[in-house]
Amino acid sequence: MSIAVVTDSTADIPSNLVEEYGLTTVPAFVRFGDEEFRDKVDIATEDFYSRLARDKDVFPTTSQPSPGDFKSVYDGLLEEHDEIVSIHISSAVSGTYASAVAGAAQADPSGERIKHVDSRSASMATGFIALTAKQIIDDGGSSNDAVAASNDMVPRVQFGGTPETLEYLKRGGRLKGAQALVAGVLQIRPVLAMVDGEVEVLAKPRSHRRAMSKLISSLAEDHSPLTNLAVMHTDSSSQGEAEDVLEDLKSHVAPGGMTLTATIGPAIGAHLGNGTVGLAVSW
Repeated sequence: MSIAVVTDSTADIPSNLVEEYGLTTVPAFVRFGDEEFRDKVDIATEDFYSRLARDKDVFPTTSQPSPGDFKSVYDGLLEEHDEIVSIHISSAVSGTYASAVAGAAQADPSGERIKHVDSRSASMATGFIALTAKQIIDDGGSSNDAVAASNDMVPRVQFGGTPETLEYLKRGGRLKGAQALVAGVLQIRPVLAMVDGEVEVLAKPRSHRRAMSKLISSLAEDHSPLTNLAVMHTDSSSQGEAEDVLEDLKSHVAPGGMTLTATIGPAIGAHLGNGTVGLAVSW
């Protein structure tokens, strides 16, 4: 039986892994004013962050793929595959999961060929679930096996980061205004993480060094040994730091676990801004 695995672009899975694992990615949308781009399709990640730095008065917005976008992808895959497992960003912060379910109802009225997983997380935390599901399928597992393993991973993955400001999250509606206001007034370096599917502020230190220390202890050290680790970054200014953090944390990853640095794409980066370093982990 042939089974496809679908995710969305907010999973931030590097293109080489998407190709290696044979995943299908449905792009989210990013807007600058009246201009709309498909995430990582119509606008390259590096171009997005350059524009973000240049146009400081224009805050980008994002939107999920439509049910029609998912239907189109599912229709094509069902011509070549028997089933689909579709894994997506937390339904508490995005309408992507709901769009995927709605699109599946149109593509597969029987409701038997497409199964969905709500990762309750974002970025490579979602990505690790999708990669694991595809590996299970490639090893001969069924769609039910992949879904069961994915749902088992949901409480054992986490994504977090240290943005320079909470203003992007505030404007995007992903954070309460009072939290963003306090951060701006105190000039803190917030530590954010996905907790129970939503964005929470874990700590409010006043320096980047202390923020990274808190992020590392909360996401990596507290869950050691990790099964997978991705150190994430937005623009190129934070890439070097991400590579250094990865080297420092490799000892917290169990033998055989995946370790990598990866770029936070436009759909997630629009809510974090330039200069962000993050972690995506599973344990």
